[in-house]
Amino acid sequence: MRDTAGYSTIHGDGREISYALSLEYEILAKAVDLGPDARGAVDDASRLAALEAGKANLSAYLYERVVIYLDGAACEPHLDGVSTTTRDENPYVQMDLTYTCPGESGQYQLTYDVFSDVDAISDEHTNIVEYQIGADSGRTVMDGGHNELLMGKNSVIVSSSRFALMGIEHLLFGLDHVLFVVAVMLGATNLRNLVGIVSMFTLAHSVSLITALLGWVQVGASIVEPLIALSITFVAIENLLGAPRRRHLVVFLFGLLHGLGFAGSLKITDDVSWNLVASLLSFNIGIEAGQVLLLLVIFPLLLLVRRSRFSAPVVRGATIVVAVFGLIWFLERFFLV
Repeated sequence: MRDTAGYSTIHGDGREISYALSLEYEILAKAVDLGPDARGAVDDASRLAALEAGKANLSAYLYERVVIYLDGAACEPHLDGVSTTTRDENPYVQMDLTYTCPGESGQYQLTYDVFSDVDAISDEHTNIVEYQIGADSGRTVMDGGHNELLMGKNSVIVSSSRFALMGIEHLLFGLDHVLFVVAVMLGATNLRNLVGIVSMFTLAHSVSLITALLGWVQVGASIVEPLIALSITFVAIENLLGAPRRRHLVVFLFGLLHGLGFAGSLKITDDVSWNLVASLLSFNIGIEAGQVLLLLVIFPLLLLVRRSRFSAPVVRGATIVVAVFGLIWFLERFFLV
C-alpha cells in the first residue's frame, strides 16, 4: 500500500452544492467493484468504459462516504458524470456530484470517508479541499484523523491551522525526516553549530517545498524518496568519519531534497491566490514547529549523554543505527521503484 491524494472543489449558493472530486483511478478501482476489466485498464477509453459499467457501485460508494449536511439534515446526492484525467503522471477520475439540500442557507458540514481504514487499500489518503459556499471560501486538508469540515462559517484562520497541524504531523511522523534531523544533531559539536546547520536545512526545504507546491519544480517521488533515505546514511557516515568541513553546504543540498519530499504529501496544482499562499505558509510553519519540538526533546538528552563516560560508544552506536536504517530504506525504495 502507499499514500494517495484526492482533490475536491465545492461550490454552492442555496439549495444546490456542486462537488467535483478527483481520485486516483487504480486506488478507486480497488475500493469499488467496477467490473472484471477495471484493474487491467491501460488507457483512458478502457478506464472510462469500466467507470460507466460500474457507475451504480461507484455511486453507492460515494453516497455513503461523501456526505453533505445542511444544519444537520443530509443533502440528497447525485452522480452527474465521470471523466478521466492525469495528475502527477497518474491516471485520475473526476466525479461530478450535485447535492440538493433541504434549505437555502445555514451551516454546511462535509463528512469525508473515502479510502478509509475500513477499505484498507492505502497507507494514508489526504483530500485537498477548496470550497466556496455563498460568500465564504477557503481551503483545507482532510485525512483519516480529520474527516469533517464545516463550511459557511469558516475562516482563513481555521483553514491555516489545519495546514499547520498537517505540517507538524508530517515532520514528526515522517521517520526518514526525523532520522535525518537526528543524524544532524549527532554530528553537531555545540548548540551554536546545531542552530546554524538546522537553519540551512530550514531555508533549503522551505525553498524547495514552496516551489514544488506551486508547480515551479517537479521531481518524481521515484527519485526523491531513495535520495532522502541516502541523505540519512551520508550524514551519519560523515559523523563517523569526523566533523565535516562543509556540513552546512551538505545539509542545504539535502534540505532541498527533503522539501520535495514534504511537498509530496500536499500536492496543490491551483493558480496562485492569497488562500493558497496562506495554506503553503501555514504548512511550512507547521513543519518548522515540528522540527523545533524535535530539537527541544532530543538535543538536551544528547547533551546529557555526551557528559557521561559512555558518551563515545552511545553516540557512535546511535549513529551506526541511523546509518543502517537510511541504507535499508534506500535499498527498499530504489529496488521497489
